[in-house]
Amino acid sequence: MKKLVILLCAAMMLLCSSVFAKVVTVTGVGASQTEAQNDAMRVAVEQAVGSLIDSQTVVDKSTVLEDNIYATSQGFVQKIDILNTQRSADGGYRVTANVDVDTNPNSKLMNELTRLKVIQVNMRNAKIAVVIPEEHIKYRIPDPAGETAVIKKFLAAGFQNIIDISKDRLTYNQPFNMSAEQLQNFAQSMQADILVVGQAFSEGAGDVGQYINGKRTGVVSCKARLEAKMYIARTGQVIAADGTYGTGVDITESIAAKKALADAGAKMGDYLVEQVLNMYSSNRQQLEMTVIANGINDINTVKLGLNGIPGVKNVTFNNYSGGRGVLGIQYSGSPQTLFAHLQNNVDLNLELQESTFNTITVVVR
Repeated sequence: MKKLVILLCAAMMLLCSSVFAKVVTVTGVGASQTEAQNDAMRVAVEQAVGSLIDSQTVVDKSTVLEDNIYATSQGFVQKIDILNTQRSADGGYRVTANVDVDTNPNSKLMNELTRLKVIQVNMRNAKIAVVIPEEHIKYRIPDPAGETAVIKKFLAAGFQNIIDISKDRLTYNQPFNMSAEQLQNFAQSMQADILVVGQAFSEGAGDVGQYINGKRTGVVSCKARLEAKMYIARTGQVIAADGTYGTGVDITESIAAKKALADAGAKMGDYLVEQVLNMYSSNRQQLEMTVIANGINDINTVKLGLNGIPGVKNVTFNNYSGGRGVLGIQYSGSPQTLFAHLQNNVDLNLELQESTFNTITVVVR
């Protein structure tokens, strides 16, 4: 049974490695070969945008997209392979090509769509769906302890939009058997930005005493294994994949198994949270903090406090004038989460005055 579960986990990991992503084949026309090639890239970018947002948003934001995205399509293309070039009867050109549009989460296209507010939901406050079914080797035990532990880690890190999948658990309780299309449909149905799928199992290891003094103690030990892979739901990009082990002891095997699964889940949660925070801590996602204080010393205290917050990669002191200091921060979480962590890190009376996607204003009282 244990070997079967391991094989199923491996199959799930292999199946999910190529979910969603693909190169599109398009045709472009123009008065010259270059114009036709540029038109092909434009068509590819239009298709990519259409796969990222709903049709109504495309209509509502048509002018914004035309002026800021489609007019500069070349800047969003990662690769273009020309398949065929033909001359038309009017002397123009027709180009067919495979075009790879860069839609990874930190790509220029995704950042532009976010900046232009075409994509309203952003990764600073991502919606996360976690599906990690589990099994104890001897018998099934209720509720997913490993999955719960992973979710707790996301919540503790400030990700508050965790999607409740309980009503659909039976439908998605075997993610390793789901096709690429089913995984994509799952992410879309849950309106998830980040999708975590995995598998966990536990097994009894016997009385603890046999490993300590060779005598029975009445305390049962269990081992657990949890594997998971994390995707960006809109693009299918895999941003994390790992397996963790956990241990647990108790006077009953069921509770010991739950403890082992929770231990493995907590380790996985720490890993996944770190990957998300690192993924979005980029210069293109920089957050600007304005600190209104009585003096520069308070602003330096805030700067030092920021450096100790998980997910903060770099803090720069950009300028100071009239009691207002401006700090540049590479941070992947929401401004509200950043402020909550900052309050715990500094011995100052702070007030959150205002926040947007990329800015936050803090007052030192």
